[in-house]
Amino acid sequence: MSFTSDVKREIIDRRMSLAERKASISAFVRTSGALGIVNGAPTFFLVSETEYVAEYFMTLFSDTFETDLSVTHATMDKKRGRDKLVLQCPSAYVNSVLAQLGLLKRGKTELREGILPSLIKTEEGKIAYIQGAFLGGGSCSIPSNGKGGYHLEIVFNERKTARDFCRLLDEFSLFAKLTQRKETFVAYMKSKEAISDFLAIVGAENTLKKFVAVLEKRDEANRDNRAKNCIAGNADKTAIAAVKQVVAIKKLHESSAFSGLSEELRTLAKIRLQYPQMSLRELAELMGIGKSCLNHRMRKLMEAAEDRKE
Repeated sequence: MSFTSDVKREIIDRRMSLAERKASISAFVRTSGALGIVNGAPTFFLVSETEYVAEYFMTLFSDTFETDLSVTHATMDKKRGRDKLVLQCPSAYVNSVLAQLGLLKRGKTELREGILPSLIKTEEGKIAYIQGAFLGGGSCSIPSNGKGGYHLEIVFNERKTARDFCRLLDEFSLFAKLTQRKETFVAYMKSKEAISDFLAIVGAENTLKKFVAVLEKRDEANRDNRAKNCIAGNADKTAIAAVKQVVAIKKLHESSAFSGLSEELRTLAKIRLQYPQMSLRELAELMGIGKSCLNHRMRKLMEAAEDRKE
């Protein structure tokens, strides 16, 4: 089961009032439906790729309008390899239903754009609209096996509704971006924090726990990678410093200045040449002295090599 399916299955478990049902159905029509005027009369039908979502909205529709949506036919989405169920409202109820869903201008046969404010005047109505929109046109992807990124999107069939939806998300501090994809309009977010908040708002608690687990696992992997890179970087620096020290000591050893060094510096020079791969900490342990003491002697040795150049 996909992550998107997990979210949707949790959303449909929520019970709603009449006003909330209307908000949710209106959003579902905006994301998965087709609205139009045929022979001067409004018409619409809904399309669902998942059977359990179709069943949920058929029940929701029946409870809200006391009439049933009918499955007119099923089509195959060749690209996704899934059946699409096409649901239609009885023609005698179309005008009344569309008007109550804020999709038809009152007393007219002209379709309305955007979200009707009265549908989302309460906190519950706003959440119901967001849930319906995700059920109709939403998807959410998370990294799998360390690959991919975080992405949540909801696809609308009309620009103004998509813009109104982004403003609705703003009220919950979910700042989505809007883009056009062919003839559709997509509200999306890629921030893992925003997606986490979205899941909490729509009531997908179990899926949120799964999402947080993925975040923690990936963050841990990122920390491990940063630590390994840091260690590798330090190892590179140690190796470069050791090479410089060996080169300087060899040149110093070949000059008359070497015999003028103190016994401590000559001993350090010989050991460094003998163990060029060792870190300064390892050299200090080998010589039985502290690292700060060894650092001091190494600086003196390198200064002697620089003085010889001059």
